[in-house]
Amino acid sequence: MAREIDVRRRLPNDIAWIAGIACTGYTVLTILDRGVGVDAHAYWLAWRGPMYTTAPGTPDAYLYSPAFAQALWPLAQLPWPAFAAAFVISTGLLLAWLVRPVGWRWAIPLWLCGLPEIVSGNIFIFMAACAVLGFRKPAFWVLPAFTKVAPTVGPVWFLVRRQWRQLLVFVAVLGVIAGVSYLASPELWQQWATFLVQHAAESAGPIGSAYMPPAIVRFPMGLALVIWSALGDRRWTVPVAMLLCTPVLWLGSLTLLAAIPRIRLDQGLTALPSLPERLRPTPV
Repeated sequence: MAREIDVRRRLPNDIAWIAGIACTGYTVLTILDRGVGVDAHAYWLAWRGPMYTTAPGTPDAYLYSPAFAQALWPLAQLPWPAFAAAFVISTGLLLAWLVRPVGWRWAIPLWLCGLPEIVSGNIFIFMAACAVLGFRKPAFWVLPAFTKVAPTVGPVWFLVRRQWRQLLVFVAVLGVIAGVSYLASPELWQQWATFLVQHAAESAGPIGSAYMPPAIVRFPMGLALVIWSALGDRRWTVPVAMLLCTPVLWLGSLTLLAAIPRIRLDQGLTALPSLPERLRPTPV
């Protein structure tokens, strides 16, 4: 009986290690096939040609606001290998910080699960950090607002909880950055608005993974979840709502959930959502 309980206790962690090893193998194959920084290359390339002429789902398509491209402009002046290295190293370190509260037995396999996102150079790990920091500093929510847009659920949280000061800070920072960016490049903002309208209809079908519900189905679910979360101060579910509201889903999108340990730690809760006593990992 004791052995059976011990096996059940270890099973979730064993599954995490298996998933981490599988993601590591997938990452190696991805690097051999496409190299490092396939998504970050679009950010680096944005200023080296027309910014909004490549459709979503196409290699090197830049989908985000001019403000994000302008913020990255100094870094984009570096040679591509240096730019890619900066993205990969920073996301790797940031993911390690996010999962550290769960202890090394969980943190290592969870970090390995994030390897496909790290080497792709996408921004989901940065958005996960914004979900953690955004409860204390609402200005951090401007990153998802100027990039993937729909996962910007923090302001909804503030609105439901009537945290007017936090909401005002977010709106003010968003407005100032957008205003300065628009004055610098009004034509790019017009092109981005046109780009978003032209491709909005694509949300009616699955984008990124054919096995996931389309964005038009997931968005209301994510909005309902963040409202429910705000009513009960269930902060750790906010990354789940962000995931549901993400326009394009793939394996790397799941790294949004890496925000959960830090959010629970900030609330004085256990790093992982509660498991039945017999399934909890042995403390180390």
